[in-house]
Amino acid sequence: MTLVLFDARKARDFGIGRYVVGLITALARAGEFELTAIVRPADAGLLPGSVTPLESTAVPYSAAELFAVRRVIARTRPGLFHAPHYVVPLFPPAGTLVTIHDLMHLSRPEHDSLPKRTYATAMLRRAVRLAARVVAVSEATRRELIAFDPRAEGKTVVIPNGVDDRFRPDIPEAERDRVRSAHRVEGPYVLFLGNDKPHKNLEGLLDAFAEVAGTNKEIRLVLAGGSSGRALARRARIAGSEMSTRVLNLGIVPDTDVPALVAEARLLIQPSFTEGFGLPVLEAQAVGTPVACSDRGGLPEAAGDAAMFFDPESVPEIAEAIRRLLGDEELRAFLRSKGLARTPGFTWGRVAEKTSAVYRELLGR
Repeated sequence: MTLVLFDARKARDFGIGRYVVGLITALARAGEFELTAIVRPADAGLLPGSVTPLESTAVPYSAAELFAVRRVIARTRPGLFHAPHYVVPLFPPAGTLVTIHDLMHLSRPEHDSLPKRTYATAMLRRAVRLAARVVAVSEATRRELIAFDPRAEGKTVVIPNGVDDRFRPDIPEAERDRVRSAHRVEGPYVLFLGNDKPHKNLEGLLDAFAEVAGTNKEIRLVLAGGSSGRALARRARIAGSEMSTRVLNLGIVPDTDVPALVAEARLLIQPSFTEGFGLPVLEAQAVGTPVACSDRGGLPEAAGDAAMFFDPESVPEIAEAIRRLLGDEELRAFLRSKGLARTPGFTWGRVAEKTSAVYRELLGR
C-alpha cells in the first residue's frame, strides 16, 4: 500500500481545517492508501485512528516550516505528498499535490499588506512550479490562479468541497433545543457562520441588519465564529448602538453544535466580498435552511440555483435579501427544496474519490 504524506497542520483552521479533516477522514475510510499526517501538537485526535500522526512545532508561514516538513519527507519517503495549502516545503517529492483554496492575499485590498502580498506571491509561484498537480476548490479559484500564473493551466483540476454528514434535515428537536439553550439563542434569527476576516464583510452585514431590524422587531442576528480580537471591536460597536439586544455574538462554536445552530436559523447569510468556495452555504442547504449570499468568487458555484444572491458592496441589496427570505414563505420553500436536492452531490466521499484519482495518476507516472 502506497504511503501518502498529508500536511494536516491546519486541521483546526476554519475553512481549510474542514477540508483537511473531511478529506483525510474519507480517504482513511476508503482504505486505498497508507496515510501519515503532519499535525500540530495535540491535533492528532482530530484525525481517524488509522492515520499515523507526526507532530511538528514549526511556526506557520516561516522559513522553519519549510525545513521541518522537508525533514519529515526525508524520514518517511512517501510515494506522494499532499499540501492542502500553497506552502510547499524545500525540495518536495516529484509526486506533490497542492490544493489552492483562494488567492485572497492577492485579490482583496483588506489583505493587501506588502509582507502578505510578497509572501503569498512567492509561495503561490513556488507551489505552481513544483507541484505535479494542483487542486482548486472552485472554477473561480482555478481561473484566478491561471490569470496569476499561466503555468497552472495544464496542471490544475477542480474538486469542490464536501459537506459533513452531520448536516442533515432531520436533526432531532431535542438537539436543536439543547443547542439553543447552551448558547442562549432565543426567537427567530439570521445566522452568519465562519471566520470574521475583513473579506467576510461583517460591517456591511451589520449595516444591512440595522435596516431590517428597524421594521422587524422579532428577528435577531447571530454571529458564530471569528477571532477574539475582531470580536472585541465588534462588541464595542454593537454595544453602543440600538442593535445591542438584537445581535448575539457567539464567537467560536463547538463543531458538535453547528449543525443544529444552522438548522434552527431562519436563513444563513454569507455577505463576503469573495470566497474560494463558501462551505457554510452548502452546510445550510444540507439541513434545509434557506441561503442568501454574495454573487462573488466561488459562492455562486457553492450555492448553485438554491440561493438568493446580492451584490456585497450594496448594503440595501443585502438588507432586501434578508427581508425577502424572512417574509416570502414560497421563496423559502423553493430554496429549501432546491438546496436539499443538490447537496447529496457534495460529499467528502466524493472529494476523496476524485482526489484519489489524482493520486493514482501521479503514482502511475
